[in-house]
Parts: sequence; C-alpha cells; structure tokens
Amino acid sequence: MKRALGGFAVLACALAPGARAQKIQVGGQVVFGDYREQTASLHYTGAGPGAFVAFSRRKLSGDVAVARLSYDPASGSGATQSFHATQIDVHLRWYLASSVSAELGWVRRTTSPEVAAQEMGAVRIGMHAFYGLGPGADLTLRANYLAGAKFSGGGSAPFGIELGLGVSYGATNARWRLTGDYEFQRVDRKTSVPVPLQQSLARVGAALGF
Repeated sequence: MKRALGGFAVLACALAPGARAQKIQVGGQVVFGDYREQTASLHYTGAGPGAFVAFSRRKLSGDVAVARLSYDPASGSGATQSFHATQIDVHLRWYLASSVSAELGWVRRTTSPEVAAQEMGAVRIGMHAFYGLGPGADLTLRANYLAGAKFSGGGSAPFGIELGLGVSYGATNARWRLTGDYEFQRVDRKTSVPVPLQQSLARVGAALGF
C-alpha cells in the first residue's frame, strides 16, 4: 500500500508540469468488497482504504488505483480463514467518438497469507463511456474482457469479464469531486475442474483536482 501511494506521488509530480494542458485528480476512497471462489463455496466480505490518481490530456486519459481490503468469511460460507487482499488497477483510454473511448489496462490482486485465496493478474481490453448528467455531475460505464489471466494456484481462464459503473459530482472546474464506483469481475478459472472467481467492489470517496 505504501509503495503504491508513493507511486501515485511520483506520477502526480511527473504530470504536474503539463497541468495547464491536462487535468489531474488525486483521491481517497473507502472500499467494500465481496469475494467468492468456486461460486458460493468460499465467500468473503470485507472493507478497507483505497486511493487513486486520474489524468486526462486531449484524447488520452487514464487512472491508477490501489485498494487494501481485509476479508473475513461470510455467514454460511465454507471459508474459515480471513485474509488481506491488495488490488492494483490500471486503466488507459483513447477517445474515439460520441463520449466513447477504447480502454486498455491491467489488474493485479495479491493476498496475505498467499494460500488463503487466489492471487490473480490479467490484462483489460474493452470500452469506456462517459455521460454528463448536469453541471458538475457525470456517469461512466465500462466493459472489459480480462485476457491472459494468471493465478497463484495455476489453471487457466478462457473467459473473464469486468463491468463497471461510476458516478461523480463536484465543482464544474473539477477542483473537488465526490466519487462512487461499482465494479464486478467474473473469471471462469479452470484446473481439472471449474473453479471460478468472482469479486464485487464498491468504492466511495472524494478527489481534488489540479
């Protein structure tokens, strides 16, 4: 978590000289998670802190986010061990037309202890849409295919999908914003038998613009 926050500071400093030609936002979040393995056999819920840096420059935009969640077995689940999960998300977008952008990115989730749950990494390939709802308010939608997924316990995933919904409200000059995001991931991991992974994250926070 500390390394990721340090990276955010480096990124913000690197972008600062071009601030007149671009927008930069730095924010903090509270993150709530629901994580499942083997459908509902292993079910966990948890929460933790998060942070992000977002930027836009002409047709290029993107963000880097990190979240650190403490997961505990959910009621009625076969899970018995609590664990911590650190997730790093990277999104890069290129504006196409009509508020729609092509999106590429990367996701990496690690766990502690490592044997408590699957660690995962994958590449994002998809689309992102932005809609203005009114002065200072906007809505974002995104859908990504999760390609090349790798797992700490081995196996492969011929199919993985990620869906996202975001809303924000703030000053029209982007000096401050209140943010809310929901993300759903499903990866059809297979070893000798199907062992899918599923996670939902809800993030609520605030950001300052530069």
